Amino acid sequence: MTMPPEEESTQSEVDRLRAENALLRTEKALLLKAAIGFATDAGAFPRPPRKPETR
Repeated sequence: MTMPPEEESTQSEVDRLRAENALLRTEKALLLKAAIGFATDAGAFPRPPRKPETR
């Protein structure tokens, strides 16, 4: 069974937007990790003191 052209067009737009949304969520997560890394390297977050190595 086929959909009318209006519904098919709407469904393809919904599918495209869902795919774009998934991509944007992935990019946001990556950028957040990068920002946290840069902030940590810049000293914005205190690092716990390192324990001396024992052998």
